[in-house]
Amino acid sequence: MRALWLPGSFLLLGCAGLFGAEDTADDGTHSIFDAPDDTDDGGNGGDDDGGADPDDDGLTNDEEDELGTDPDEADSDGDGVGDGEELDQNTDPLDEDDAPYEGGWAKDACRSEVEGEGWREGDVSDNFVLSDQFGEDVSLHDFCDRTIYLVFAAFW
Repeated sequence: MRALWLPGSFLLLGCAGLFGAEDTADDGTHSIFDAPDDTDDGGNGGDDDGGADPDDDGLTNDEEDELGTDPDEADSDGDGVGDGEELDQNTDPLDEDDAPYEGGWAKDACRSEVEGEGWREGDVSDNFVLSDQFGEDVSLHDFCDRTIYLVFAAFW
């Protein structure tokens, strides 16, 4: 669906620039490239297009500006995960050490607000890290909105 949408958007933008374009080349023809840039956005006229997503990361230019991410880089922090996916997974697209789990475990948005109370029944557990079945270390407090069942086995 995205592949079909992008060419359609380009076509619509191209057609929008064609109507009312000035002949800045003075050659008697009009094209989308003749439209003057009066917006300081580097484009050929029209709006600043804050709703565009040139890096195809799922965030508009306006959203990227608000977050401080790079609108021309799909992965602003270089951790291998796109900015939009990081936001969907409640991780920081500007922190390369904060990325979604490779095993697909979603981190909950409340993870930075959890404070451990202790180890008694009914307490919110102190945070700890265990390895999942994929060998990746996962933090207990990253799953703050879910009930977690831990299964331990010990052999001597």
